[in-house]
Amino acid sequence: MHRLLFAIVQGSPVSWRPPPSALGVIETRAFGELVVVASPLDRIPEPNARTLALYHEVVAATMEAEGVLPFRFGTALPAGELDGWLAAHAERIRAALGQLRGCVEMNVKLLRLSCGHGRERSCPACAAGAPGADTLRALADHLVERAGVARWRFRVAGRGSNLAGAVAFLVPRHEVDAFLARIAPVASRAPGVAVVPTGPWPVYSFVPPLPDRPPLARVESQAPRVGHIAG
Repeated sequence: MHRLLFAIVQGSPVSWRPPPSALGVIETRAFGELVVVASPLDRIPEPNARTLALYHEVVAATMEAEGVLPFRFGTALPAGELDGWLAAHAERIRAALGQLRGCVEMNVKLLRLSCGHGRERSCPACAAGAPGADTLRALADHLVERAGVARWRFRVAGRGSNLAGAVAFLVPRHEVDAFLARIAPVASRAPGVAVVPTGPWPVYSFVPPLPDRPPLARVESQAPRVGHIAG
């Protein structure tokens, strides 16, 4: 038996209850003022569009709390080891929650566009080809400058025609509207790139590393091969 971990929360509303989920029974376990949201499972389901969406629904429901430390899908511990792990790392967990308290993650996707004219035409927007990684990085830097947010993460994914970028921002919950207003001029004037803000989300990109963090559990499927879940 494992406990699939969704999040550790601090300062959740008194009336809060975990939502029902097709993943299984969702339980809360108090450890001092900390509350662990987890599900006891005989096996960890394989990651696919459905299970990832179901997992995220539970994590997103914890965002009503003052502080949320979300876990990646597949993070699990043997059922009997949860209390010991929490006792060993409670101080670090509280410090991490303190860094994230009252904040959400806003993700701004940078998606390359093509006007369809092709390089043989004289269109200034596409004469030099689709924007590359350097262009996406420069646009991300411009967004960061306008956002006025201290903590952010930039990444590029894909290659060739599938190249895309994303900037994750750690934003105080009450400043989301102001954040969107600040980056709007950049989003409306980016040549060849669609700037798409999404969120608010749980602060997945900003969870600090914890010592001896629970591992991603091995997937037990019907197929003979067993692999690791990617975080």
